[in-house]
Amino acid sequence: MNLLAIAALGAAGLLAQQSASPKPKVVFVCEHGAAKSVLAAAEFERMAKDRGLDFQVLARGTNIDPELSPSVVKGLNADGLTPAVSKPVKVDAKDLAGAVKVVTFGPDLSGLLPKGSQALDWSATPSTGQDYKSARDYIRNELGKMLSQLEAERRSK
Repeated sequence: MNLLAIAALGAAGLLAQQSASPKPKVVFVCEHGAAKSVLAAAEFERMAKDRGLDFQVLARGTNIDPELSPSVVKGLNADGLTPAVSKPVKVDAKDLAGAVKVVTFGPDLSGLLPKGSQALDWSATPSTGQDYKSARDYIRNELGKMLSQLEAERRSK
């Protein structure tokens, strides 16, 4: 194949990538970006995949810790899951822009959310450090409801 043909194929591939619609985005935000948001993101990815749904999923924090919570990493590994991030990431307005769902585990995101957007408040989630299984089960229950809603919205389009 000559260089011109290779360049044309590369440009066609780039155009196809640009025209493809992006995956819908879901963002989970906890204070330290190290526990609840990480747990929720991992569980959401698993549950969405089980339903044949494909999302971009972000775990973020407002006042990040230097490392992920060891108890959450251990719990996720025991559940056969891996955290989507290797260390906490601070949330910014770009993370929240265009998200189909934003979940807060307590932090006030009003200064970062796009105008007219609201975050779901899951601040009643039990502490992962005190009782990982209770926190996981609470999050799984809330995720089940959220995914059912997202599926219903998708069917109505």
